[in-house]
Amino acid sequence: MSTTIYSLSSVSSFSLRPRSTCSNLKFTCAIAVEAGAASARSLQAGRYIKAVPRRQIMTALLSSYVFAQVDSLDTASALQSVGLREYIDTFDGYSFKYPKNWIQVRGANADIFFRDPFILDENLSLELSSPSSSFYKSIEDLGPPEVAGKNVLKQYLTEFMSTRLGVRREASILSTSSRIADDGKMYYQVEVNIKSYANNNELAVMPQDRVARLEWDRHYLSVLGVENNQLYVLRLQVPENVFAEEEKDLRQILDSFRVNKVIV
Repeated sequence: MSTTIYSLSSVSSFSLRPRSTCSNLKFTCAIAVEAGAASARSLQAGRYIKAVPRRQIMTALLSSYVFAQVDSLDTASALQSVGLREYIDTFDGYSFKYPKNWIQVRGANADIFFRDPFILDENLSLELSSPSSSFYKSIEDLGPPEVAGKNVLKQYLTEFMSTRLGVRREASILSTSSRIADDGKMYYQVEVNIKSYANNNELAVMPQDRVARLEWDRHYLSVLGVENNQLYVLRLQVPENVFAEEEKDLRQILDSFRVNKVIV
């Protein structure tokens, strides 16, 4: 499928790693070795120092080993807890899964918004049209997926419009597709890439002094569904350089999206 490039000139890890479990053991070993060395130095100097009992040393080593094993179990449990959690909105009629470690952000311009607590460029939002002003019967009211994809991209570029001098956005539609989920409804999926460039010195007089640099490069994935005469759009944002690493999880989130009939 050919890639369409759009340019808009005037618009617009942190990783928590488990604490090392070897530090306690190394510290205790160092104490034992130093105690033995101190005793030897004292004897050589003609002084008497009370020797550290072997049982005390072995007890300290065993305790450190036990603590290390407990820390390892805690780490394993933390790794196993990473996964997806389901969010269900029975009032508006939709559901999807999202990463367990993401947090909900209040006040965002969306019906619901989650983001990674450390990587702000990774987030998820759900937007839906007003029930009083929209009369969608099916997703096909948007036209074919290719037409829906152009409208999605246009919406992104409108949101990212900037009044700064020298700002340029480059956007491309990566793919558009449709699928029928296990609920029997058809969903559209749209993927786009958007890059933002800005001049390093937008007030420079000479063109050679205005060098464009890449500000950000992001991958956007959208799933569109229609129910209750409304259009639902689930949107995922992730930096392009980590998309390949997280693609499997992102696809699971997209595939989990469902729109449901609201019973009044």
